Amino acid sequence: MDERHIQILRDLGFTDISPKTMTNDYWKKRAAEALAITTQDRDVYGCLDHTRGDGVRIYDVEGTEYLDVTGGVAVRAFGLRYKPFLAFEASIADVVTELPGQDFDAIPQTLLAERVARLTPGTHRKRVVFTTSGARAVEGCMKSAMDVSGKRRFVAFRPAFHGRTGYALALTASNSRHKSGFPQGVDVTRVPYPYCYRCPYGQQVESCNIQCVEALRYALQVEGDDIAATVMEPICGEGGLIVPPAKAVKGMYEVTKEFGAYFMSDEVQAGMGRTGKWCAVENHGVIPDFVSIAKALGGGYPMGASIGPVPMFTSASRHSETFSAEPKLSLLALWLIKHMEDGGFLKKNAENGAYLMKRLGELEDKHEVVGDVRGIGLMVGVEFVKNKTSKEKARELRERVVENAVQKQKLWILSAGQNCIRFTPSYVITKADIDDAVDRFDRAIAGALSA
Repeated sequence: MDERHIQILRDLGFTDISPKTMTNDYWKKRAAEALAITTQDRDVYGCLDHTRGDGVRIYDVEGTEYLDVTGGVAVRAFGLRYKPFLAFEASIADVVTELPGQDFDAIPQTLLAERVARLTPGTHRKRVVFTTSGARAVEGCMKSAMDVSGKRRFVAFRPAFHGRTGYALALTASNSRHKSGFPQGVDVTRVPYPYCYRCPYGQQVESCNIQCVEALRYALQVEGDDIAATVMEPICGEGGLIVPPAKAVKGMYEVTKEFGAYFMSDEVQAGMGRTGKWCAVENHGVIPDFVSIAKALGGGYPMGASIGPVPMFTSASRHSETFSAEPKLSLLALWLIKHMEDGGFLKKNAENGAYLMKRLGELEDKHEVVGDVRGIGLMVGVEFVKNKTSKEKARELRERVVENAVQKQKLWILSAGQNCIRFTPSYVITKADIDDAVDRFDRAIAGALSA
């Protein structure tokens, strides 16, 4: 951080800040005293410099450069300080920032709703409700499904992550720390997520008869079939980057329809072109009734959307949010969508994702502790085991790999599930960046094994 940005903070009244305070230890301690909670271990990660960054390269306050393969947890579609994005943002600096979009109409919000509706699968009539987070996008769909169907029960999976608030938290089941002690917002019938590497029914991929789908049918028969919707991640993200077989997703959809319920695809992490399709569920050949998107839709700003069938609600005022699709954010999201189309980023993401899978697959062949590499497009997971025969989860090893990657190899990565690491890089990543990232990851695994 340079003197100018330090002076900005001092001008804002923080006169105790100086070049001498620009250390990771200082700011991690200060953050721990002020912030109620964090999802990551401050002993592993440094304090990021908010004034620097370029594409997939980020910096901490001490000036250390990292290669980022998290994409801000799949948020920064075009990485940091993407020049075309910054230029467009500067061109709309005089746009009114806040207009209550769910109370009064404005052109950018309407145009974005039209574009988002066309991006999601199916030619049926749709409506859109905008929001400011992924969890709220999920909850908008849930409220709509309950309002229109008159039912209150949902189907969800284990593992699954749909958010940490309210109704979305009721669907989440990927880490007990997310929900232990909090009351359940809605009734949930839960079944195992289609997890071929650890199939709970002992099936083999080649001969699978999708017992997971029959498990859903049985659960509805014995627990109650009065469900409003089945809510499914097309790729299980935070729960371990699990890619379900298309026939299982289709089967879940068909069973849901047998019982007269809606099917919802939670695209918050996997959507917006990350897998080479606008919606990841398209890889499975399913047209959902509801879609929730967020993260990359805002390109770094808080933006989400709930998309559903007509009508989404039984009357006006059934749902609203003050800061939803403000004019500036709507224009930025429209620019992102057009830029992705003009630049052929869906094709690029599919190609770069296949290359990332190939390179990480080499590590699966090289290391006995890399049990599985899976993904679609730029959403890839690596599962760590004690050995390939037992498949016993290597949780502590995974933690050591993350620590070594961040601190020694300067590779900014995130874990997923109990023993996995996820790669969700920004769409500007190149094959050279991927080679660099995989080489660093390889060294991190070796370092963790020798620690």
